[in-house]
Amino acid sequence: MFSSTRNRIVAVLLLLVVLFAFGLRLGHPQDGLKNALGSAKSGIVLYKTGADFKVGAKAMVKIDQPNPSPIIAFIVSTQGDNVQIQSGTEVVTVKKSQVYGKLIAVIPFIGSILSVVGL
Repeated sequence: MFSSTRNRIVAVLLLLVVLFAFGLRLGHPQDGLKNALGSAKSGIVLYKTGADFKVGAKAMVKIDQPNPSPIIAFIVSTQGDNVQIQSGTEVVTVKKSQVYGKLIAVIPFIGSILSVVGL
């Protein structure tokens, strides 16, 4: 039984390393777009780093203080090194370096557990 459990753990760790190598990351947004299953903070997101900045795409973005960061937002436009994002009624301009990546999926409810333990 130990060997089976150990093999599963090794397989999961290997899968995580491969996904990380392909630019896939998990993140816990603190604010931003809500979905049908709750607020952005109540879930975790899977995003791809280095993705292109297409208008209308959802992205994980680090914004300046005092707002909670990172957030999930729509990309409104791109111009040079700047990206305009919108997560509510207001459009904000950020640098491309502040955009973590393109949103792939939202995993609901796990973020609520992470919030309780302080992550």
